[in-house]
Amino acid sequence: MKPAKLARALASLEAGELRAHKAAAVLSALPPREAVLVLGQLIRRADRRNDPEAAAVEGLLQAVRDLLDAATVDALFAAAEDDFEVKALFARTQPARNFDHDREEWIDREMRARTLGERRTLARTRDRDLLSRLATDQDPTVVKHVLQNPRCTEREVLTAASRRPQRPEVLAEIFRSRRWSSNRRVRRALALNPYSAPALASAALAILTAPDLREVAGDLTISSDVRVQARRLLEVRDGEKE
Repeated sequence: MKPAKLARALASLEAGELRAHKAAAVLSALPPREAVLVLGQLIRRADRRNDPEAAAVEGLLQAVRDLLDAATVDALFAAAEDDFEVKALFARTQPARNFDHDREEWIDREMRARTLGERRTLARTRDRDLLSRLATDQDPTVVKHVLQNPRCTEREVLTAASRRPQRPEVLAEIFRSRRWSSNRRVRRALALNPYSAPALASAALAILTAPDLREVAGDLTISSDVRVQARRLLEVRDGEKE
């Protein structure tokens, strides 16, 4: 399948699970090398924010992160040997920093004293102050409920995405959020968080702007794999302008 045709097909679908499942079905059906070719071409064009390429990449990245089976992921990783932009999406390296519960700089002890069930229920609250507090929770399900809450705003999401230390599972929940995964500022926060897995951070780079990519490329607190991926994407975009 040609990348442009796939982009149009995916962009015509509703964002979220429907688009991601269609993307997963397409990637699974294609020979691995062809799937890598499609992924690579769309990733390198995803900064064209209003075009179908950007919408297609959102679905493809969601599929890569959450829907493909292990055998397909292994096959794509092997086939992407010479396509470093695609290979970064399947990186098996660890985050630049590992979560340590004892190193949390700030803890809402009153909220932490509540049971997990109570916090998950409270995450559905209409109280904005409570939502702000729950955005710092370390349980992925609590954060998932916060993200799904209609009262949740970008402020709460950025609080969770920027928190350090942060559990990788929480950052992954933010990345797969139907409502927030395409938000550029949220993607930027995920890419710049040293607790993000390199594969997740590299996926977050795809729709970032050139200034964002330059910021990521120069941030020494994050994984070198992510910094290199940011530089590669910048080079591709600079080359297209020549």
